[in-house]
Amino acid sequence: MMRIVFVVLMITTVLSGCSSRRMAVQATLPLISSQIVSMQEERDVGLAEKAIPASLKMLEGLGKEDPDNVWILENLAEGFCGYAFSFLEDVEPERASGLYLRGKNYALRALEIQSGKKWSGLSLDEFSKRLKEVDLSQQAALFWTGQCWGSWLSLNLDSVEAFSDLPRVEKLMNRTLELDPGFHHAGPHLFLGAFYGGRSRMLGGNPDKARNHFEQALKITGGKYLLIPLLYSKTYAVQNQDKELFEAQLKRLIETSADVLPEQRLANQVAKKKAEILLGKIDDLF
Repeated sequence: MMRIVFVVLMITTVLSGCSSRRMAVQATLPLISSQIVSMQEERDVGLAEKAIPASLKMLEGLGKEDPDNVWILENLAEGFCGYAFSFLEDVEPERASGLYLRGKNYALRALEIQSGKKWSGLSLDEFSKRLKEVDLSQQAALFWTGQCWGSWLSLNLDSVEAFSDLPRVEKLMNRTLELDPGFHHAGPHLFLGAFYGGRSRMLGGNPDKARNHFEQALKITGGKYLLIPLLYSKTYAVQNQDKELFEAQLKRLIETSADVLPEQRLANQVAKKKAEILLGKIDDLF
């Protein structure tokens, strides 16, 4: 991290002026990209928890110099969303909620830059029509908008505003599914599985849809992305009181090596840690 900071400061000192500083930012992005890859491969969860905030602030600083850089915006969205889920949601839900919104705003900004259109203030019908205009090149911005937004909603369902946003998030993530169901390790299927599986039918849940999305996600990833069985257990299995599924998914997850998917080793380590905690609550959940 300090090496990257030094490189950025050195380049921006040499290059003054707005356009030159933007060029300097772009010159550092390969270093930042490598750092992100390294973090996703990290096996030490505690080290990652301490290191990620500094990396996010570095990326935010670069974003101030190049505010329309879609790559920076998308990675900020993914970073804040992932950090909130991995380290805050279970212990500091209010902080997690704020970071989810922060991530959503970055992703939505990227989507607006790519589409050349504003997305705020649209009616549900206008929002649905706008979604149909999104193409595969905008998949990442669309997905992280929905992922951050949906994660915020899950922590704020007692809010009228949040509850009224559910149809928009549902339509948005179904559009990401249409574009590429395998994006980010079957992310659209994983999201929709938790979306439909974590609520009762009375509140808009749909166990049949949830199970289908989770099974599709497991099929696409070969069971290597361990957040899928974690959320399958936490949402669908608990909501439908399927204790056998709950135990089977979590035990298989815990027994699976985090190295089964090296490029997402950190996510898998987080899933294993959360699975052990969740399995320990089985008597309270069933």
